[in-house]
Amino acid sequence: MTMSAAGLSPETLSVIRGQTPGVKSRIHMDNSGSALMADPVIDVMQQAFQRDVALGGYVAQAQQADQLEAGYGSLSSLLGGETSDYAFVGSAVDGWTKAFYSLPLGPGDNIVTAYNEYCSNYIAYLQLVKTRGIEVRVARQAPVGAVDLDHLEQLIDDRTALISLSHMPSSSGEINPVAKVGAIARSAGVLFQLDACQSVGHVPVNVTEIDCDIMTGTSRKFLRGPRGIGFLYINEKARAAMEPVVLTNQSAVWSSVDDYSLRDDARVFEAWERSVVNQLGFAAAIDYLLELGVEAATGQIANNAAYLRARLPDIKGVTVECPPSATSAIITLNVDGHSSEQVKAALEQQNIGVQTASIVHTRLDMEERGIEAAVRVSPHYYTSRDEMDGLLTALDAL
Repeated sequence: MTMSAAGLSPETLSVIRGQTPGVKSRIHMDNSGSALMADPVIDVMQQAFQRDVALGGYVAQAQQADQLEAGYGSLSSLLGGETSDYAFVGSAVDGWTKAFYSLPLGPGDNIVTAYNEYCSNYIAYLQLVKTRGIEVRVARQAPVGAVDLDHLEQLIDDRTALISLSHMPSSSGEINPVAKVGAIARSAGVLFQLDACQSVGHVPVNVTEIDCDIMTGTSRKFLRGPRGIGFLYINEKARAAMEPVVLTNQSAVWSSVDDYSLRDDARVFEAWERSVVNQLGFAAAIDYLLELGVEAATGQIANNAAYLRARLPDIKGVTVECPPSATSAIITLNVDGHSSEQVKAALEQQNIGVQTASIVHTRLDMEERGIEAAVRVSPHYYTSRDEMDGLLTALDAL
């Protein structure tokens, strides 16, 4: 596939769109929710499913053992770290919660997070406030956007056990400076857990450059894989500090009547029962991106985001709800005289798929900015200029 430094060539985009069945029938602008899969991913999944049908799940899994094992290498090639640092999990939230609840957090400990943290993570923090007596400290927004690094550093003391935040909030378009957060965490000797659900496949991500100890992500968003599977990265340092919150026959071997032998890699958090079809599809999606080129693909996403961000404010009645510093391909907006759900429904009637973002998703941030809900638009690298113009025209017609 041919590519340019700034993004993807028209010829490559044509090939990609030809390999993406979903673009033939609609304008898909909900990639931060769930992106469209490509033919090479679909083919791998269909073949794996047919093997299940013909042979049964156990035999099919055994016959595809090498392909399944290769998926860990694909994750390492994309994100850095060692293959032993990765596990496939049922979802990003599944991996995030397994890691978080396995940390030895107790009374008097505090965790530092950011004002734009995701609801699922923050609810877990609040539960440990109630059940383990921890404290949650929230770093504010910087004057120019994203998390205030100076404030975050000031919140750390000798009882700080974890820094935990999201790379990209799901409803503001901001990108937190996570490599700088990683440097702060390392200097303070504090573990750093990163929710990269919206960023992997969206921007270049490398665990070594970020210097995070724990990271989670999903298949279905910007990586263009199937729903129902994600990954968990935990380095050796973090694993040594954890007592896994649950164990299964995948996590350990029942070594004697009254004892077990625990795995020493990240797969201690995997379950034996999993979707082999989804795992193979996820690996195929990662390989598809690696073949395409991460820099070129993410550069094209950035180009498309910039195109929409430059034109949306010119549409009468449209208010872009992202902070001025936001640059990602997660764009939130509202239309005068219409609720976000009404806009979503009106666009769906024209085969344009968008999503809505609610205050319950990033309450601290949206409540502070006085936003109850917004329409969320998120182009991908396969989104064409004509499709973006189609969205703009449809919004203008409202």
